Amino acid sequence: MPGIDFDPEILQEFLTESGELLESLENDLVELEENNTDTELINKAFRALHTIKGSASFLALTELVSIAHAAETALNAARSGDAVVDGTLMDLLLRAVDLVKQHMEEIESGAGSLTAPDPELVETLTAIGEGRAPDAGGGETAPEPADDAGDEESGVRKLELDGAKADLLEHFVADLDEQLARLGEQVDLLADEESRGGIAQDLEEIGSDLHATIDFFEFESMGVLANAVIEATLAASQASGVDLEQVLPRMKALLSLIATQKEALSRGELIDPEYGDLLAHLRAAAEGGPVEDAWRLPSGADAETALRIDNALATVQEIQREADAALAGSPSEAPSDTPTPGVPVIPEPADRAPDSKASGGEAAQKSKGRGAVVEKTLRVEVSRLESLMNLVGELVLQKNRICELSRTVGTLPGVPAETAEPLEVAGAGLDRLTSEIQVAVMRTRMQPLDKLFGKYPRLIRDLSKKTGKQLELEIIGGETEVDKQVIEELGDPLVHLLRNSADHGIEMPADRIAAGKPAQGTITLRAAHQGNNAVISISDDGKGLSRDVIGGKALEKGLTTESELANMSDTEVFKFIFAAGFSTAAQVSDLSGRGVGMDVVRTNIERIKGTIDVTSVPGKGTTLSILIPLTVAILPAMMVKVSGETYAIPLSHILEIVRPAPEELSTILEERVIRLRGSVFPLLDASEKFDSPRLGSEKPNELAVVLHAEEKTVGLLVEEVIGQQEIVIKPLDGLERTGPFSGATVRNDGGVSLILDVAEMIRTAD
Repeated sequence: MPGIDFDPEILQEFLTESGELLESLENDLVELEENNTDTELINKAFRALHTIKGSASFLALTELVSIAHAAETALNAARSGDAVVDGTLMDLLLRAVDLVKQHMEEIESGAGSLTAPDPELVETLTAIGEGRAPDAGGGETAPEPADDAGDEESGVRKLELDGAKADLLEHFVADLDEQLARLGEQVDLLADEESRGGIAQDLEEIGSDLHATIDFFEFESMGVLANAVIEATLAASQASGVDLEQVLPRMKALLSLIATQKEALSRGELIDPEYGDLLAHLRAAAEGGPVEDAWRLPSGADAETALRIDNALATVQEIQREADAALAGSPSEAPSDTPTPGVPVIPEPADRAPDSKASGGEAAQKSKGRGAVVEKTLRVEVSRLESLMNLVGELVLQKNRICELSRTVGTLPGVPAETAEPLEVAGAGLDRLTSEIQVAVMRTRMQPLDKLFGKYPRLIRDLSKKTGKQLELEIIGGETEVDKQVIEELGDPLVHLLRNSADHGIEMPADRIAAGKPAQGTITLRAAHQGNNAVISISDDGKGLSRDVIGGKALEKGLTTESELANMSDTEVFKFIFAAGFSTAAQVSDLSGRGVGMDVVRTNIERIKGTIDVTSVPGKGTTLSILIPLTVAILPAMMVKVSGETYAIPLSHILEIVRPAPEELSTILEERVIRLRGSVFPLLDASEKFDSPRLGSEKPNELAVVLHAEEKTVGLLVEEVIGQQEIVIKPLDGLERTGPFSGATVRNDGGVSLILDVAEMIRTAD
């Protein structure tokens, strides 16, 4: 891309971090529209925009910086009370967020250039931020910002802390001084080849301390600088061919910026320096990449030279001049070590820091204490987790084989007990350890549903405006964790279900009031764990489903007959909405009415071994419930034998296994049925359903596996039940399917078995 010449890993890190910020930013803006007096929410949104803009600036993403800066300016006006936070301003800010998201997609796809921001949008946001136009609420021209509000452009603003944080500021500054000295010592160790390789552990402790402190006070720009120094130091200690003359001065330049921020904090000010190309050049040099002549530092360069060559010194000098001007007005508050204008503050080396050697043990103990409280995270590529999960699957297969072999050896005649017993114990131990590894690896893939649910408040807000309805989304149980793949597969189905609730379910405000309901309709998105599954429900308090309307449409499309319809329960009738091409909408709109979507919803949910049910009460509302497994990679199954072949049936669909007596078997309209405890349901022959002819003319003494799916119960005749196993699912991609199967697995004996798709079998039953 023009203007971007960075390592792909740097761009990916930018996309990942900015993507996370954008997700929370969008939700915060939607919430802010309802709680426009929440100053902490405004500050949080402002900080997210500021961080995205700062990261984009050193990547030379001009178009992204332009729209982010305009939105940041408008939001800053709202933060200082100079603009009204209402729907109009939120519309503008959300349009800006949409464009930033589009820019992210363009960067990820490798597009040649970024979409230019709408000049009118940029100008409107900028005008609101600068008080040059009527505010977003349509009021009069906003007043000029107060003199003590700080200057965002210059990066200097007044420090505002609540009581608890204000009381701790003095301790924070002292602690930061000590940590910077420790960090400076690690930077100096880079010059010594013998000690270079041993600094990783110390860096991790220092990084934990710094981030714990900085994050508590929410000083984002300081966190960015500190993280850059730590990452670059760690990279330089491990990479080969690193030119330390290009690295060390830049590291010390960053430390000087942090030290300048620290000094400003002691004066009650916040500094957000524009660091030009400093971070980008440092990362490139620390990773052993090529150093271009345009930004190469001369031999013996110091921190100030690095700031000048990387286009950061001018900003630092300006900040220092403003700081000194402020100090000149209140000399009594000026610290004795006030920095000279234009000269970066370099932290004292560790050996000159007061009591740095003497307090080493105490500092280490304090570091360990804080490290135990702060959760440490490591960002890992998804492909590595996928590979690890595949290996665990293979490990489970081998464990199953070894356990089976150990049991077989134990039953062989002539095998001494001193051989069989240790083998059985070893197999049991392997089984236990493998299960623990499996659970641990699966947990690394688990993510809270909040990552998915967080996208939907914006969706409901937009639907409210588009439909003219008053809609509220209530989210419960977002902390429920499921497998990453499940979250990815659920995204589109949930969007469609929410759109249906908004379009079909909730009535217009006038209709709701006439029905004795509040004008605002509520859609509730709820999640919870249920055994080894998660249950997600989408409920609305709308008009509900009409059995007569849905039944009439089903008859019209030939999906059922009048006699069948009369014997159906409401739940069975409501299931017709999942049929392909089914729609009850009177008119086709851009939201619904084309008869596509709900069948795709069911298909996508079944792909992850889930089920969907619908219940509704006319006039009260509708609930769609989705039952999904926590993971789709490994599942418990019952192994059965049919015509000499072994098949796997997911355990979640099995109600019971019986050996039917002759008097329990019967025929209704030439269809075989089974009677169990007063209930009658169809009886299917597995050899016929699987297109697997029997081995011989005599029917064996068969067993019936009672299965439940799609609100229906059936019996499946099999020849033998082998037992329960944990199976690893292998897809059937690229293979022609000749039966109701969803995948395959490798058995204990090394053979391959097909996995039965119970829902598909029941749905296609004659």
